[in-house]
Amino acid sequence: MEQLFSFIESGISRGGEAEEILSEVCTDGTLRDCLISVSKEPESHGMLCYRHPNGFYKMKVLSPGTHAWALRIHLWDAPVPPSDVHDHRWNFASFVVSGQLQESQFSIVRGTGSDQAFTLTRSMDGYHYMPDGMCQLAEVGRRTHTPGQAYTLDHRVLHRADPVSGYPVITAVLQGRDVKDTTTVVPGTVWSSDLAVRPLDWETVARLMETTAERLGV
Repeated sequence: MEQLFSFIESGISRGGEAEEILSEVCTDGTLRDCLISVSKEPESHGMLCYRHPNGFYKMKVLSPGTHAWALRIHLWDAPVPPSDVHDHRWNFASFVVSGQLQESQFSIVRGTGSDQAFTLTRSMDGYHYMPDGMCQLAEVGRRTHTPGQAYTLDHRVLHRADPVSGYPVITAVLQGRDVKDTTTVVPGTVWSSDLAVRPLDWETVARLMETTAERLGV
């Protein structure tokens, strides 16, 4: 864990590209070895792991602190409904470990249309949605990400990422520091004002880590 943390922290401090840093730890065995080690006693590391509203398992592997960079694993073990259209609080890089992920990007026009936009805030206990007016979305691009491929995304881009084949679909995500406090979400299903986060049991966390480590070794 210390080796992985030091490599990422050093690379970011030097102004390195997140995509290059992430690709290296995913391909040189560093992330795989870390996950194998942590999977033996996941509870001792106290990482945040839960099922995200968009249907994937989310494991926060490393972070030096609140509002700083973070390394996460996303894992879809089965098909899920189309995810919400959303932007982010931070720029990020993503590396596809296994399976295929289809990403669609959107433009948005405010004050018209039939889609309900929300402002989303995040706390330790869950996701909090506040209505933010009607809008009209239009898809402006689509691409498929395949195993071994990395990409970056600016925090301002509205997108949706959905697994399409090769389950489990797994990505490693290196997010940058927070650059804003909230995100915009246009959900396919209108949520209530709050969605609670329910941490996974440690046996499930260990299994997900072992699965990810196995795919990183391919």
